[in-house]
Amino acid sequence: MMLLRVIVSPQEIRRVTLQEVPPSVDELCVVLGNTLGLRGKFLLQFEDPDFGNELCNLTDIKDLPTERATLKVLFTFSEPVSDSTLDTASLSSQNSASPSSQNSASPEPPRSGDSSEWPDHFVISDFSHDVEFQLRVANDAYAKDGAVMVISKSVKSEILDRLADSITRITCYPSKDNLESVAKALVAKHPCLREPGSGKGWYCWRFSLIFKMGNYRQRMMAAGCPEVLVNKRKRKGNTKPVKKAKKGEINYLPEPPDGQSTVKSDKDRETMLLEVQKREPDLHLLDELMTATFSQRRQEIIGDEPLISAVKDRWPALFSERQVILCQLSTA
Repeated sequence: MMLLRVIVSPQEIRRVTLQEVPPSVDELCVVLGNTLGLRGKFLLQFEDPDFGNELCNLTDIKDLPTERATLKVLFTFSEPVSDSTLDTASLSSQNSASPSSQNSASPEPPRSGDSSEWPDHFVISDFSHDVEFQLRVANDAYAKDGAVMVISKSVKSEILDRLADSITRITCYPSKDNLESVAKALVAKHPCLREPGSGKGWYCWRFSLIFKMGNYRQRMMAAGCPEVLVNKRKRKGNTKPVKKAKKGEINYLPEPPDGQSTVKSDKDRETMLLEVQKREPDLHLLDELMTATFSQRRQEIIGDEPLISAVKDRWPALFSERQVILCQLSTA
């Protein structure tokens, strides 16, 4: 057992108890990420007793002091870049409208099903109070004698439902690698859920998540989720799907931004039609309007499948030199 004092920020200093020290620094980062709910990449520093408790980067788990130690979390930031589709040019300006943006050629937000938006360390959210209590007791038993939990049908169902809900907030179409990372994070946070007799300990959880996500998409389709509906649409009088996107990348249908109604999108589109006709249009305004109307544009292109000429008539700014260059820069 090891006691850690983890400095996440000057205002947040947490106490973490490890039943056993992970075999590597990377696995320690995963455990701390799941325990403390940390998202994104980070590195660890530790107070080195050989140098008067000065902070040093933790690169080898053997350097960590035994029994108790103080760690500092340092977040590292990297900006993901995703692939481009017909209408991703407008997305390149989405971050430019933010105060934190550095330039107008910021990359597009990751699309649903795109692995670039998947977190480096998936965070397992808390379950209901009774399930958390059962897991806590089972984790204590596992730490004591290695006994895994006998999972009831209701507990497993809730665990899978909660995981599916968390996954669909990121993407409706996770890859097998994505689900594998979820399964690994689950058994890392709750070792009592490891599979007895399994070397990896999480394989069956990934297998269960594959089926659960299929059932969850059915529920989302019944609820009217546009992205799931368009990927499952069928021809009239024919049960064969018109198009099936492998990971939901082709038929990506984002929700409109808060406050962006259909009426407002139409007014923004009309404003753009007038602006592009000017000799010197306001490029910054066009970037903002293209970002605001992205959802409506995707609905039209994916849902109605119009001719390119019709798209040019309704969205001429989409084919402007600036938008093409921004798209190229965002995918470079």
